[in-house]
Amino acid sequence: MRRRRSLMTHTNKMTDTNGHSDHYKPRAFPHGFLWGTATSSYQVEGGNVRADWHAFEQQGGKIADGTTCGRGVDHWRLWKRDFEMLQKGLHNNAYRLSVEWSRLETAPGVWDEEAFSHYRDMLCDLKARGVTVMLTLHHFTNPAWLAQRRGWETGYAMRRFCLFTEKVVETLGAYVDLWITINEPMVYVLEGYVMAEWPPQKKSKMLAVRVLWNMARAHRGAYRVIHRSSTRHGRKAMVGMASNVSSFHSYYKHRLLDQISVALIDRFTNHLFYMLTGMKTHDFLGLNYYFHLRLKSVWHYVRSFMFGTANEQFPVDFESSDIGWELFPHGIFDVCVDLKVYKKPIYITENGLATENDDKRLRSLIGYLVQLHHAIQAGADVRGYFHWSLLDNFEWAKGYAPKFGLVGVDRRTMERTPRASAEIYGLIAKDNAIDHDFLRFLGHGTRHILADWKRGR
Repeated sequence: MRRRRSLMTHTNKMTDTNGHSDHYKPRAFPHGFLWGTATSSYQVEGGNVRADWHAFEQQGGKIADGTTCGRGVDHWRLWKRDFEMLQKGLHNNAYRLSVEWSRLETAPGVWDEEAFSHYRDMLCDLKARGVTVMLTLHHFTNPAWLAQRRGWETGYAMRRFCLFTEKVVETLGAYVDLWITINEPMVYVLEGYVMAEWPPQKKSKMLAVRVLWNMARAHRGAYRVIHRSSTRHGRKAMVGMASNVSSFHSYYKHRLLDQISVALIDRFTNHLFYMLTGMKTHDFLGLNYYFHLRLKSVWHYVRSFMFGTANEQFPVDFESSDIGWELFPHGIFDVCVDLKVYKKPIYITENGLATENDDKRLRSLIGYLVQLHHAIQAGADVRGYFHWSLLDNFEWAKGYAPKFGLVGVDRRTMERTPRASAEIYGLIAKDNAIDHDFLRFLGHGTRHILADWKRGR
């Protein structure tokens, strides 16, 4: 009897005056939280013929679906239409984009002022819409003239990148709120110098180490340049980089050596670039989260990373995206809580999945955002979320087959079609909260729920 009264008392405390449990209240995010989407220049703009990726494609570089980037999804021409959807359809108050180095610097020290003017118009339009701008300076692609001089294998790339950064800050800095120096340097090194599937396709561990070191030097130099130039313009700069982070688990929890190995793998993947650059050159942490790795054997993982062989897994069919990346929403909680040790603001600079099944995208989106909410409650200073991607785009060596966009694109007509996931994400962004009704998207039968919810709203 005493136990029953205790439960009744607890239930009464959890119920508000309207008879609704606190459990059913919206999962509210902190005031000022940034809700955005992300793109990169080469993947959406089209026409970037001066980039090393264009040369790679023209020289027979292997793209899985046989396509080339070509016109992209014509964002260079249709950006106003895309920004209209961003603001009014998705209710985003932030947007992450990149500038294409090869467009802006056509040869060493030769600047294309018309291209600068075009980017200025884009950024000015975003600011007029009240959108916070996160600008990426390097998103995988290099000018062809830099690639011809061995790219990031020499200190020349670092020096040219710092000069490029200075020019961009002087010309466009008045419109930028958050700076990303380099996107996923570890991925750039892995794909270009370990797996050798991306340009420059050189399998060399020695070159991989050299390139990563030069990119770390470039980040440190760009950080100083941005702060120095922004101070002259009377703006307070916030500078970081976008790091590809993964969550790791060993199959064998009882093996102490495996647990220690997983901790070391985490340290030398998720934390390595911060170790090389020093935390004083990061005003915030930009985290791109896609991957959860279940390690049957630590040795198989090391062999995969060092020698480009497949990581052996148990034959379990976990839910995954169309390109085989496991969907594990709890992992975003893991990495945010792990990295809060640096006591820096955190932005999820990319998160999403490639799928033709928008119901799966909806479930995944809600799942990740719920776990992000938990991470904030656990003390992680998460200040924004940028979904990858606003638009279907060119997914590097996989071509156009993977569909990452909240907005679908017909590449024959370039017509944009927002998916149901875009509408749901827009409602969450508008309310700065996940309504409890949306948690039903984690179950089944999602299509009719949106209509029912909107009718009762």
